[in-house]
Amino acid sequence: MSKISYVYGDNLYLNITNRCMMSCPYCIKRKWDNKFRGDNLKLEREPSYKEVILAIKDPKEYSEIVFCGYGDSLVNVETVKEISKWIKDNGGKVRVNTAGLANRYHSRNILPELKGFIDVISISLNGSNPKEYNEINRPMFKEESFNEVVKFAKEAKKCVPKVVITAVESLGFDISKVREIAEELGVQFKVRPYLTDEN
Repeated sequence: MSKISYVYGDNLYLNITNRCMMSCPYCIKRKWDNKFRGDNLKLEREPSYKEVILAIKDPKEYSEIVFCGYGDSLVNVETVKEISKWIKDNGGKVRVNTAGLANRYHSRNILPELKGFIDVISISLNGSNPKEYNEINRPMFKEESFNEVVKFAKEAKKCVPKVVITAVESLGFDISKVREIAEELGVQFKVRPYLTDEN
């Protein structure tokens, strides 16, 4: 049976969609057959707001509640808003992990709609220029995607208290250049490990 939520460390992770704006060949959902440390994250259908709330129980039990499954949660921005509001109203802290293409996907700036509901937004930027980014990640919007992600991070600063750009090591691009982009934008930067072994 597929999992709506799973615990990792001190955090609870929410798996609300398997849809994504990216087709990254290095994505662990392909390597690990939609599993993560014993949990099946392949959804038969996307859960309702109420189903996710029931899966969370008490938000205060966790350091953060993170929207991060085997898809990009901001595909379902309305559901993210509803759930995040409930988490905040019940004393929890919210982080959203995203590819940073939601504004282009929805054809509007969705970030002001998240203001007050999200504590941290973590934006993946694996590549330092449009051509490189397109080749590594195979995004929905091709070479236009890189600039969309950078613009998304810039806009996120206006609406979310903490913005982090992340980059996965060992993918063959110069991570220091992505760090420079994060510094120029005035956001935090984090290197993420390239996961190979499910355990």
